[in-house]
Amino acid sequence: MSNQLYATATRCSQIQSISVSDSHSAPTSSATVVCLASSLDVGDNITINLGYSSSHDRVFSGYVKQVTRSQSPTQYEISCANAMVRAVDYFIVSNNPLTPYSKQNISAEDLVGDLMAMAGLTNYSGSGSSFTFATDGYPVEVNLVSSYDFSKMVADLLAWAIYADNDGKVHFTDRKPYPNGDSSVATIGDDELISVSYWRSDRDLRNKVVVYGADGIYANAQSSSPYLPSGFYKAVVVASALLIRTQSMAQQTASYNLAKLNRLTIGGSATIIGDSSISCRDCVTMSKADIGMTGLFYVYGCEHDWSRDGYRTNLDLRK
Repeated sequence: MSNQLYATATRCSQIQSISVSDSHSAPTSSATVVCLASSLDVGDNITINLGYSSSHDRVFSGYVKQVTRSQSPTQYEISCANAMVRAVDYFIVSNNPLTPYSKQNISAEDLVGDLMAMAGLTNYSGSGSSFTFATDGYPVEVNLVSSYDFSKMVADLLAWAIYADNDGKVHFTDRKPYPNGDSSVATIGDDELISVSYWRSDRDLRNKVVVYGADGIYANAQSSSPYLPSGFYKAVVVASALLIRTQSMAQQTASYNLAKLNRLTIGGSATIIGDSSISCRDCVTMSKADIGMTGLFYVYGCEHDWSRDGYRTNLDLRK
């Protein structure tokens, strides 16, 4: 039958349920597999495929972080995280505090690539940035921080994103948390929807960005917002004395973050008939005109919830 449920997970059989969750704001995606038989152990690779007998996709790849075995009946609960967990777990600490990792005249994408490689993540794609660090004779020094945390700090300066995809490839790129020249991977309307909600909020709106860099380096960018009173500013501070060492870089950081943050957040949630072709950071077309939810939306968060009783996909959407 074309609509027969389908699920596979590496070295697991008699699968009872699978949950896979990913979010734009989370460092890693996670998965939980409940099955009656498994030979997996902590640290093993795992790949999960979900859908239907006629149409299924890889929705997760990563590593086993915990295996719990229970009885009556014997059952395994396997907790997993995707490739980025290696960077989260890799704490950079120099054997000699006087000789930490140090680089001069290095681009943002190459710096992040080096930090990912330290954690064993060499399947990496770094988009070309306009940021080059340590051009003034003072090196970038990295110590006593995880590979992910320092890389995330670099990404935040550019208003970029860093994440690992379902194939385990790490991306450092200009991925905004809303549609930005994207194509749609699916159209969602009444036939696909189980439940849906729609909202608008100024919660994340910031119309003033202040940047603090090295001694004497600072900048700001601000703009009025139609959603705030005239002359009223919601401010955020971006600070890095280690990385922001020129006035032009400080101003770029302020401008990039203002463009990202000075906007009303329009979003919603949708529970749909399970669709394994949709992943976090895709864009989908919503067709729910009766509540005003139409057009292209960014998949800010995605959860695949599969069991023998059925398959649903929960979407957290932004516009």
